Amino acid sequence: MLLLQKQQPLTYVELMTQSKISNTGRFNYHLKILADFLEKDEDGKYRLTEKGSHVAQLLADGSTWNLDGNKGNFRSIALVGTIGFALVLLNPAILENFVGIPLVVGFWPSIVTILYVFLLPGAVMWFLSNKRLKNREIQNLLKAPLFSILLLVCIVVIFALVYFLALLVWGVRISFPQLQKGVSAPQTTIQNGHEVLTFQQVTYSTMPILAFPLAGIFSLVGFLMAEAIQRLHGRS
Repeated sequence: MLLLQKQQPLTYVELMTQSKISNTGRFNYHLKILADFLEKDEDGKYRLTEKGSHVAQLLADGSTWNLDGNKGNFRSIALVGTIGFALVLLNPAILENFVGIPLVVGFWPSIVTILYVFLLPGAVMWFLSNKRLKNREIQNLLKAPLFSILLLVCIVVIFALVYFLALLVWGVRISFPQLQKGVSAPQTTIQNGHEVLTFQQVTYSTMPILAFPLAGIFSLVGFLMAEAIQRLHGRS
């Protein structure tokens, strides 16, 4: 409608090309929706009706309308998805793979870590998506967490390529450092008739790098939980 206001009449092809829409089914659907505002002249070119001219003027007067909204949305999706990707990597259970120091030791740290996995990255991405994206349909909102999962998959692919390249070319096996720490409740043992206080050595196995995309899927679950809560609250 904004295009027709600036330069009418336009043919079907011209209107579709300048609207930057390649899906003809989608384009025809929206033309039908706008039937009250558009009409064809004798040459089959599209013009605005009188009602369409008034609506187009209202759209033109709006400061937030632009024809490059898809580009802005993509930048927002990439930004929000990258933030979610960073938050997933900052999960202590994953971060300890990079620093080589066990960060999750004990019952309550494990519970907090699990809550972090499911709640924090997904909730942050949900909040930012609702703030930045103009189109808040669920299929559009989901693009940010899916983008973060894609980045996590890329890490796995890059690591696999480097791993096999190093193994084949230099014969070097690349892996995360093994996490070890001697911590546990003291144990009393009997040696030569005497009680001896000892400490059990606990070894923490490194999280497989294939679990990174899984952590991203967990954050997607948190995202969907936040959206479900918001919709239920809206209905109530």
